[in-house]
Amino acid sequence: MSLELHPAIEQHYPFLNEAQREAVARTDGPLLIIAGPGSGKTLVLVVRTLNILLQGKAEPKEIVLCTFTEKAAFELRDRVAQAARTLGYTGDLSQLQVGTIHGICNNYLTRFRHHTWLGTGYEVLDELTQALFLFENFDEIVGEPDAEGKYLGKWSTRWTTIKGLTEFFNKMTEELVDPGALVASDDSFLLQLGLAYQRYEENLRARNRLDFAHQQKVFYDLLTQQDIATQVHAEARYVLVDEYQDTNYIQEQLLLRLAAPQDNLCVVGDDDQSLYRFRGATVRNILEFGKHFNPCPQVRLTVNYRSHERIIAGYNRFMAGCDWSNPNSPFDFRYTKTIEPNQNDEHPDYPAVFAIWGVDRTDEANRVADLVAFLKEKQMIEDYNQVALLLHSVRTDHSGPYVQALEQHSIPAFAPRARAYFENEEVRLMAGCFAVLLGWYGDNRGNLSGYALRELADYVDGCLTTLARAGVVADHPLAQVLQRRVAEIEALREGQTLNRHLADYLYEFIAHEPFAAMMGNENRARNLAIFSQLLAVFQHYYRYSVITYANRGFLRLRFFNSFLRFLYLGGINEYEDPDRPFPSGHVQVMTIHQSKGLEFPVVIVGSLATNISSGKQVDRLLGPFYHREPFEPEKRITEFDRMRLHYVSFSRAEKLLMLTTTDTPKPHFNPLWQGLPQWPYVQQDLLAAQHFELKERVPLKKSFSFTNHLKVYETCPRQYQFFREYEFAPSRSAEIFFGALVHQTIEDIHRWVLEGQSLPLIKMAIPGMFEANFRSLVNAGYRPISQPQRDVAFQQVMNYFNQNQDRMPQVIETEVDVSLEKEQYILTGRVDLLLGEDNKLELLDFKSQPRPQEDDRRLTHYHQQLLIYAHILEQRYGKRPERLALYWTGEAQREEALMFFPYEPEKVAQAGAYFDSVVAQILARDFAVQEVPEVKVCGECDFRVYCQRQGTISLQTR
Repeated sequence: MSLELHPAIEQHYPFLNEAQREAVARTDGPLLIIAGPGSGKTLVLVVRTLNILLQGKAEPKEIVLCTFTEKAAFELRDRVAQAARTLGYTGDLSQLQVGTIHGICNNYLTRFRHHTWLGTGYEVLDELTQALFLFENFDEIVGEPDAEGKYLGKWSTRWTTIKGLTEFFNKMTEELVDPGALVASDDSFLLQLGLAYQRYEENLRARNRLDFAHQQKVFYDLLTQQDIATQVHAEARYVLVDEYQDTNYIQEQLLLRLAAPQDNLCVVGDDDQSLYRFRGATVRNILEFGKHFNPCPQVRLTVNYRSHERIIAGYNRFMAGCDWSNPNSPFDFRYTKTIEPNQNDEHPDYPAVFAIWGVDRTDEANRVADLVAFLKEKQMIEDYNQVALLLHSVRTDHSGPYVQALEQHSIPAFAPRARAYFENEEVRLMAGCFAVLLGWYGDNRGNLSGYALRELADYVDGCLTTLARAGVVADHPLAQVLQRRVAEIEALREGQTLNRHLADYLYEFIAHEPFAAMMGNENRARNLAIFSQLLAVFQHYYRYSVITYANRGFLRLRFFNSFLRFLYLGGINEYEDPDRPFPSGHVQVMTIHQSKGLEFPVVIVGSLATNISSGKQVDRLLGPFYHREPFEPEKRITEFDRMRLHYVSFSRAEKLLMLTTTDTPKPHFNPLWQGLPQWPYVQQDLLAAQHFELKERVPLKKSFSFTNHLKVYETCPRQYQFFREYEFAPSRSAEIFFGALVHQTIEDIHRWVLEGQSLPLIKMAIPGMFEANFRSLVNAGYRPISQPQRDVAFQQVMNYFNQNQDRMPQVIETEVDVSLEKEQYILTGRVDLLLGEDNKLELLDFKSQPRPQEDDRRLTHYHQQLLIYAHILEQRYGKRPERLALYWTGEAQREEALMFFPYEPEKVAQAGAYFDSVVAQILARDFAVQEVPEVKVCGECDFRVYCQRQGTISLQTR
């Protein structure tokens, strides 16, 4: 097979080494790229993508780029765009399919949802909500305990059952295990597990939910439908996958199917950095990739461009000290490789690797702090955020001594994943307020059996003390609010209801001191926003929409004894700013897993004496039902995982690597540990002569959409700040049921049209589509509309279909995503419908209201929005849109429903400049309210009391 680099790449990337050049040039067929740390793998992925595009082998929409995290996807997107500008490529890169495997699955599920069991607005469960979903449906899924009080004969409590089942259920889905095979098992636990899994899937379907594993499973099932697979394959001609060593079985199968039949599948990864076995990943996918293809070329990127040669030599010795052989297979448990330093770089002579040893944890932590102070005092580092302390866990019992020692040296530390959210003052105050509001004190706490509940009770007692110390007593305004609200709840009589959600109380509390002042501190405001999100989750999964006479006692116990107990026991991470992940002036304290993919001039690695073990029980029990034989011997798994974990930690270091401990490190560290000089007995003069420059971390471009960002900011900058920037959860979601029902059913009609279904058959199917969408919206937690409204919504759909059948053959695309890359940001949107006839284009957006008056202020905004959409689509299709239209489904006749706007290219620049000005204000964080919004806007806003007390509005006079 010929290898070809486009001339523009030859010109602009002459510095690529031979292995990188081959990886970029070998575009067709399968390819395995083993990429060591610091070897430029992202550069290779970016330039390889551009090489495919420049050679005309694919359009952007035909390339799939899979990454491990959303952040990595955004970074890859920006770097491809930057490289395209360098190389002069002008194609529409907004159509590149860049994302995590989960994100790409979700995109296809959205498009082909009508071929699955999913309804409109399906919810994807995260780790927390999956556990709460199991709790919500526990009796149906699990049933009663046995005679010995055990669930499934294994677990003693509901929450331990949920934790255990989650691991088993996810693994069954990821390994495509047939639950029927478990049900047929002679093993009592496996039989009950199989039945519980079947009931779990039934409940997911009934409630229109997906966990992350099923998100992949449903897409996998889609690809077994030949007609769908054919369409998908046409849009996935080239598939490039990063971090392949951390994929699981179903992801391997998805990617193989996605890339078929051309098999233009390029996977990039490093078997030495496979860390996520505990999430179902397996290193065998990258080690056995070659067996799926004959032949399968392999390229190894082994030159490290970031680390000092002594650091590289150290972790090479470390990995070589383990036996990776596999006598029963042609595939060893590791690709043999030696990472090499970049010979073109200078590697100054200084102790780049050394040890820190303390007689106890306090002494060790103080020595670490002494070292960091030395680095700053000698100006070796410019900012404390150039230093990272990597630990197996950063919970307070692990990271606390280091953080305290650093603080005693006046060195701030940043450890957002220490799960210390509940220790923040603002959170303690808010928890105290809700304990008072709901009466969770004294005998009202119910039975405090069990360690976890007693711990929570002690915590809440401390919160009440914090509230008192803050002066919230007697005549304090917040105390008076609490007294009034408690009296309201206690005064409820049988059959009475308070039309107030829990979040309503939070927003009222926030309007008063001490919370009002805390809202001026971004970190504190964001922690309060997290509290609002937790209240929304509680309301959704425990089904307590408002407080009533009948539920007030149950609500109190459910909120504290169940929900808050579960959260407090597991801990919650604090907010992390994705735009500023390494705040200036702080030493970064993070887990080794968290550090993966990152690099720091100075890395200090702890947890050298920690007993790190790998869970094996799930694989042991389910293994016989997998589609593959076991790979790594069970007795060697823990050793392999320890090696890979610390290899990742050591290879994060650029200039200095320190190993710190109080105890003798585990024996597998010997090849690196033995003979290391110890701090402070190192050549400090050679160290002090070094200077590690602070690298500028280029922030990722933010995306802004017309509806979710620009329109919200124009309505009220403060609403944007609190709801979009800080992500407060609204107490009541906007009443969008009617519009969503109409819009989704019309979209379903268009999707069936695009697939060639006959119009008579579609007309017969519309009532079923409408009912399915109605049920899905109810399951999503939206307040259902009345029967008369429901009839009106159905009539709007039928009116549209009946009066537009002649236009159905003109449908080109529905729900068309558009984006425009600007210098400072990316503008995104979605066109509801794209029509075409005689080589002409027409854009159509639906509005489920009656047609407004011609002088309505909204129309100017809609016209600007359509102009930008039209400009983007003109570039994409090479055709100028003839007409831009809004369709007001509230009108009975098509002539009245259609509202046309001219496409005036000369006004596109004006519209773009206007949106630029709005985004510039957002990026400048200008959230001051210069013009008070309309009365209706403020009257329905959760922050109305806050704004009133701040003097922004006056509700009495508005």
